[in-house]
Amino acid sequence: MTDRYLTGKLSRSLVVALILALSAAWLAPAAATAAGLDKLDTSLKLIPDDAAFYTTMLRNREQYEAVAKSNAVARLKDMPIVKMGLLLYKMQANDPEGPVGQFKAALKDPEVKKLIDLLVDMVDDEVFFYGDESFTGFMGLMQQINAGNQTAPLVALFSDKLDPADPTRAQAAVLLEILANNIDRVKVPEMVIGFKISNTKSAARQLDKLEKLATDALKGEPKLKSRLKRTKVAGHEYLTLSLDGSLFPWGELPLDDLEKMELDEGSAKKVIDRLKKETLVVALGVRDDYVLLSIGATTDALAKLGKGKRLIDRPEFKPLAKFANKRLVSIGYASAEFNAQAGNQQLPVDELVKSLDEILPGSGLPKKDQQQIRKDATALAKDINGLLPVPGAIMSFGFLTNQGIEGYSYNWAKNLQYDGSKPLGLLKHVGGSPAMAIVARGKYAPEQYDLAVKWVKIGYGYFEKYALPEMSKEEQKQARKFIKLVTPLLKRADDANRKLLIPALKDGQVAVVVDTQLKSKQFAKDLPETEKPMPMIEPAIVVGISDAKLLKKACDEYQEIFDGLVEVIREMEPDAIPKKYKIPRPKETKSDAGEIFTYAAPKEWGLDKKIALTLGLSDNVGVIAASRKHAQRLLAATPLKAGGVLKNPDRPMAVAGFFDWAGLVTAAQPWIDLAVEQVDAGSEEEEAATVSQVQTVVDVLKVIRKVTSESRFEDDVLVTHTLLEIRDVEEK
Repeated sequence: MTDRYLTGKLSRSLVVALILALSAAWLAPAAATAAGLDKLDTSLKLIPDDAAFYTTMLRNREQYEAVAKSNAVARLKDMPIVKMGLLLYKMQANDPEGPVGQFKAALKDPEVKKLIDLLVDMVDDEVFFYGDESFTGFMGLMQQINAGNQTAPLVALFSDKLDPADPTRAQAAVLLEILANNIDRVKVPEMVIGFKISNTKSAARQLDKLEKLATDALKGEPKLKSRLKRTKVAGHEYLTLSLDGSLFPWGELPLDDLEKMELDEGSAKKVIDRLKKETLVVALGVRDDYVLLSIGATTDALAKLGKGKRLIDRPEFKPLAKFANKRLVSIGYASAEFNAQAGNQQLPVDELVKSLDEILPGSGLPKKDQQQIRKDATALAKDINGLLPVPGAIMSFGFLTNQGIEGYSYNWAKNLQYDGSKPLGLLKHVGGSPAMAIVARGKYAPEQYDLAVKWVKIGYGYFEKYALPEMSKEEQKQARKFIKLVTPLLKRADDANRKLLIPALKDGQVAVVVDTQLKSKQFAKDLPETEKPMPMIEPAIVVGISDAKLLKKACDEYQEIFDGLVEVIREMEPDAIPKKYKIPRPKETKSDAGEIFTYAAPKEWGLDKKIALTLGLSDNVGVIAASRKHAQRLLAATPLKAGGVLKNPDRPMAVAGFFDWAGLVTAAQPWIDLAVEQVDAGSEEEEAATVSQVQTVVDVLKVIRKVTSESRFEDDVLVTHTLLEIRDVEEK
C-alpha cells in the first residue's frame, strides 16, 4: 500500500512537473520579451500605447565622438584650406571688438557656460519625439487639404462662385470647405520633445532663470504676462505659456471676402468661431532624467507619460527584445491609424468622387446622367482602392556594429503587392557588383489588366456620349474614321497582352540596375573629347521571363501593330509620314548568354557607337539597356558580390537593394579630376596642393561604403533588414 501510495504520488508529481515545464516553455517567449525590453534605458518606457508616432535618437555623444576622433576628420583638419580657416578664426577671436571675439568672450561668462553645458547635455545621450493620438486626426486633415488642392481647379471649373482663372482663390475656397466639414479636427495636435540629461539640478536652475527672463519680457504685455506660470502636470512642475484665439485681431480679418468664397453658406463663420476657441499651450520642465518640451492644445500628452498601458508592451515591439543588448541608436514607431491618415492613398480618389457633388449640379447634365456618373465614379474608386495596400503599424530600430549601422523595419500593412515566397533569381542578373540595384517580385495578378480594360471601355463610352457630339461635323468625321481604323489594332494589342505578354511575365520579377562601366572619350559630338576614356552612368531594366517564346511572339506582334499604326496615320494625314518610312528593326545577334537586339541611334545625334538601345533575351531574363555590353553582362548569370545583408541571396525575399556609394564616388573621380584640371590653380606647388585636397575630400566621401537591404515576409509582416557599411580612411 505504501509502495502504491508513493508510486501514485510520484506519478502525480511527474505530471505536475511536466505541466509546469510545458507552461514555462509556453510562457518563456513572453517573459523573455518583457525582460529583454526592460533592459532598455530609454524614454520608450514612458510612452503610452496609443501613441500616433514615436522616434528616438540614442548614443548621440558616442556617435559624435566616433566621427570626431576618426581618421577622416583628422585628414580634413590637416587640409591647408581648413588650417587656414582655423587660423583666420583664431585671429578674429583675438580681436575683442570683432563679432568672433565678442562671441568667445561671451562663452567665458559663467552663466552662459552653464547654459551651453546644459544644451550639450540635452543632446548627449537621447532625444525623442512623441505625438499622441490627436496627431492621427491632424494628419488626416492635412491629407484632405492636400487632396483638396488637387481637385480645386476642377471644382472651380463648374462653380458659379469661383473663377477657374484664379486657382489660388479656388484652393482657398476648397480649404475653407474642408476645415468647416472637419471642424473637430481643427486643433493643435499634442507633441512632446524630450532630452535625457545627467544634471537635473542644473536644468532646474536654468528653467528658473528662463522664467525670470520671460516674466520680465512680458511685463509690458498685459494680455500675455498672466499666461506664463508654473503648472503641475501629473505631479511634475512645468513652466507653461497658454495662448488662445482671443489674442488674434479677428476684427481686422476680411470676413466679407471669405464669405464670398464659401461653397456652403456659413463655412467661414464656423471655422473662425472654432479658431477663436482654440488654444496653444507650450510647457517646459524637468521630469526624472529628462527635459521635456510639450506643444499642443493642452498638456494631456505630458500627463499621460508613464501612465497606463505602455507602447513598449505592444506586440509590435516584441522583435526588438532580442536586440535590446545591442548599441541601439534609433527606435521608431508609427501606429496603423496614423499611417492610414499620413499615407492615405485612397483619399485623393475619394475626394475626387466627393467633388462630383459640387461639380455635377452645375454641369447642366440630366439627372439620370448625373446619377450614372456618380455610380461609375464610386465603382472606379472602389476598384482602385481595392488594389491599394491597407496601412498597418510600422516599428523600426537601428544599432551600431563593427561594420556600421544595422537596422530592421517591421511593416504590418496588408494587401502589399510583393511576393516573397521564392528567392529573387534576378540578383544573379544585375552584373555582379553594380553601382546600384533594386530587385523585387510582384504578385501575378492578370485580373488587374482586366480591370484596366474595363475602365478604358467605360471611359471611351463617356467620350462617345459627351465629347464627340461637342466636335464639329468635320472633326466628328475624322474622329470616327480614326476610331474605325485603329480599333482592329487595339483588339490585336489586347490579344497580345492577354495571351502573350502577361503570361510571359508571370514570374513577376523586375530590377532597376545602374552601372558605371560604360566609358568613352567623347559620348556625343557636341562634347569636347577627353584625353582618356571617362565613365558614364548606365541605367537598365531587367525582368524575369516565364516563357521566352511567348515574349518574342508578343514583341513581333507589337512590331506589326506599330507598323499598322503608321499606316493609319498615313491614311489620316498622307503627308505626316514619308511613304518609304518604316519603324526600324533591331540588329539581331546571339551571344552565349542569349539573344541581343540593338537599335542604333540616328547618325545625326552624334552619339558614341557604344550607346544604343539594346534588348536582351534569354530563357528566363529580359533586359533593356543603354549599351550592348551592359545587356550582355546582365543576361549572363553572375554571383552577386554585394555582401552585407545579401550574403545569402538564395533565400526567399520580396525586395532586395544594393547601393555602392564608394564605387559611385570612385566612378565620379575622373570627372572631378577633369574639373580640377580646368581650374587655374597658379604654380605647380599650388596645383599639387589643390589636387591633394580634392583627393582628401574624395577619400572622406568614400567612408560610407555601401548599403544593402533585403525585405521578406515573416508571418505576413514585411521585415526589412538594412546595413549601412562605414569604413574609416587609413592613417597617413
